[in-house]
Amino acid sequence: MTLAQAYYALAAFLCLVGGLVFSGSSLLVSFRRDRSATLLLLLLATGWFAWQLYTLPDPDLAGMPRNLVLVVFVGCSLLTYVYMPDFLSVRAFAVLMLFLARLTLDAGYRQLPSSLLDASVSYGVLVLFGFWWAASPVAFNQQCDWVLATPLRRKAVGGASFALAVACLVQSTRLP
Repeated sequence: MTLAQAYYALAAFLCLVGGLVFSGSSLLVSFRRDRSATLLLLLLATGWFAWQLYTLPDPDLAGMPRNLVLVVFVGCSLLTYVYMPDFLSVRAFAVLMLFLARLTLDAGYRQLPSSLLDASVSYGVLVLFGFWWAASPVAFNQQCDWVLATPLRRKAVGGASFALAVACLVQSTRLP
């Protein structure tokens, strides 16, 4: 992935989130415990995780057979849908945010100053909130309910997300 593609990915993510927040979409409230949203987000996160494990260099597996590692981790990930479904969609969303952060940070590695916005958005939004919401999906619920409580907050947070998306697009055009 190039740095420009990383900026496009960040802009797309920020536009999606900004659009949902700005409009006060009921999806932000309903997906938290929705079984189909949970399954979709869990499959996306597990698939991305499996791909990361599959492409991991052999020395990083510490001599363990790749297929066994894949089966155990993917199996455990999918079993969470059965045994730990409550707020699993929020956790899966947070994991996807962390994977996106890694992807964009890898694209911007050693490309200063062009990658400063990429690093700022990735660390400041994706990593911070990704870890927070993965560890405590209840915090996501409280923060989401607080933002959606008034139109001013919705428009401010959604507008900030759109502004960051525009900044990412502008920065992608200024790359060397």
